[in-house]
Amino acid sequence: MSQRSEGETLNLSAGEYQFATAKKPFLLEGGEELTSACLAYETYGTLNKEKDNAILVFHALSGSQHAAGYRESVIESVDRLWTEECQIGWWDKFIGKGEVIDTSKYFVICVNYLGGCYGSTGPDSIDSDSGQRYMASFPWISFVDIVRSQMELVESFEIKNLLAVVGPSLGGLLALTTTMLYPEKVQSIVSIASGLKLQPLQIIHNYEQIKAIENDSLFLDGNYTEDDPPRLGLELARMIGHKTYVSLSIMAERARKNLISQGEDGSGYRITHSVESYFNYQAKKFSERFDANSYLRIVNAWQRFKLENKTQDIKRLSPKFKALIISIDTDVCFYPNEQIELHDFLCANEIKSDLHKVHSEKGHDSFLLEPDLYHSIMTDFLES
Repeated sequence: MSQRSEGETLNLSAGEYQFATAKKPFLLEGGEELTSACLAYETYGTLNKEKDNAILVFHALSGSQHAAGYRESVIESVDRLWTEECQIGWWDKFIGKGEVIDTSKYFVICVNYLGGCYGSTGPDSIDSDSGQRYMASFPWISFVDIVRSQMELVESFEIKNLLAVVGPSLGGLLALTTTMLYPEKVQSIVSIASGLKLQPLQIIHNYEQIKAIENDSLFLDGNYTEDDPPRLGLELARMIGHKTYVSLSIMAERARKNLISQGEDGSGYRITHSVESYFNYQAKKFSERFDANSYLRIVNAWQRFKLENKTQDIKRLSPKFKALIISIDTDVCFYPNEQIELHDFLCANEIKSDLHKVHSEKGHDSFLLEPDLYHSIMTDFLES
């Protein structure tokens, strides 16, 4: 991937926004090829002379390259999805000078996933071969494809070794995949509210979301129009996922602050509970900011996540390699026993691993909302 600047930075705290375009066709794990692959990314802080202070951050399922600061817009083709909810970085409270990941010390890279919808090549992008949007013809990518594309970008900076790979939630699975694929280039991993392998309940929740989108009458086998996307399917998919992101007590508290709509939902059913109103509101917001085909590609990649063929490379990790595994006690998306399983796996392979559990009333989304819970744990780990 070669770098090129894409306009001026809109806000100094927003990081440097750029594109990276592959110098040659990008071969996917499944054997298909992207003639012209592009990644949208942001960087924060300064890469030092030795180029040994770089941290690669992986976002969660529906995140973006915009991890910190404020960005009003991206590019014209993306801005229809770049709603107000996207404009403040998803990890804004965690990345910056003096923050959990201190940009006065570290050079941070965050990339929109290949197959995503915020500037990287994905189903909504123009296929250079046909001149039309990919839509349903976009390949079914894997976590390996996502990691390989990002590591090509890392190498374009002439970075030989990453100080750390960091990922919350699904991003933690990608950080782990990076560690297994590039054991000689990763010095440490921080996995937050994530795990070691796919769990049966996750498979079920993911499949429910896939079917919700595919059964929307406007989905049209993935060839829907820009003006009439399958928003109802995306809304239902978000409801299915959202119930695992926030603890029930916080969900009820937030719902009480929402006015209950007295209207019908289209079927004749009248909303009667504030929780229903809350879920409707969250789902509609999401359907306005995400692309259905991208959602399916990323969820499908998650469904096919496996490490069985990669763990043999764990012995190639540096003797100085270390891991930080952070668990949230109220998490029902990646349950706390999943972090214990990951920690035990690393220890069984003689990898230095620290396991920390934080107490939060907010559930899985704590990693987005409560930097104070993570500050000392992560700063001590990165500096040790």
